Amino acid sequence: LQYRLDRRLNFGIGMAPNLTIRSMQGSFPVWAGSDRQMSEEFFRGGFASGVFVTGEALPRFYYTASLNTNLSQLGITATNDSRDLAYSGSVQWLPTTGEFGPRGGFGDLEHHESIATRFGASAAHAREYRGAADSLPNNETQLRLSDGVYVFETGALADGVTVRYMDYDVFSVDAGLKYRGFSFQGEYYVRQYSNFEADGPLPLESILDHGFMAEAGYMVVPKHLGLYAVGGYVFDEFERNPWEAGGGAAFYPFGNRSWRLTLHLLHVDRSPTGSNFGYYTAGQTGTILSLGTDFIL
Repeated sequence: LQYRLDRRLNFGIGMAPNLTIRSMQGSFPVWAGSDRQMSEEFFRGGFASGVFVTGEALPRFYYTASLNTNLSQLGITATNDSRDLAYSGSVQWLPTTGEFGPRGGFGDLEHHESIATRFGASAAHAREYRGAADSLPNNETQLRLSDGVYVFETGALADGVTVRYMDYDVFSVDAGLKYRGFSFQGEYYVRQYSNFEADGPLPLESILDHGFMAEAGYMVVPKHLGLYAVGGYVFDEFERNPWEAGGGAAFYPFGNRSWRLTLHLLHVDRSPTGSNFGYYTAGQTGTILSLGTDFIL
């Protein structure tokens, strides 16, 4: 639910994103493929009940601030959630055209005749809790180490030791442009896990990871067929340094964004992330081939 007071100030309440990265802020499914890229998925937070404010503070300069119950509410009940909250905020500046296409997503299907640009930054802090003591972490699908292991899993940081609480802090900057069928989107992330509370001694006090993703595309057949290249890299605390590179094709049968078919080919080296609905399996090295379709109704 949202209440629009003024273009400079809107109030909202409900299931809301933690504003950790740009793709968490309303662009789904207008991405290069049908899901996020490796680095985005590794560093991002999730969705949880919350309240937020948003608006256009200055001409072409927008802000959002959100207060959520936790970093990710998926599978969590009130009885196994802590009383700590998650705090996040994001800004974006659209200096040239004042817009960045439908939902602010990827690709220039609309064929901008003037260069559309966007520059932004996002940050979040959360004190996260493992959940029920006799279960594996169920809400923290985003909170992994660079080898793909859940940070709250017993033995993740020391044999037989379970992390119960920790701080999650992330900061990201992003930039993108669109012009006459060409599009680019890039983002850089810095994330720290710290202030651990565990049931035994740990070998370190904090974990700092950083990395980037980049996507570039071109509509080789205007309004119908686009080709794109994607890549990402993670500079991690343990020097595993996962990376990916690949590309794909997007076909729009009707010449608009209501229906899209995608072919996606990636090579991944030691993926630090995984999910039930994305491209990746945690820890995998190899080639991924994805065929997908997206509908926007």
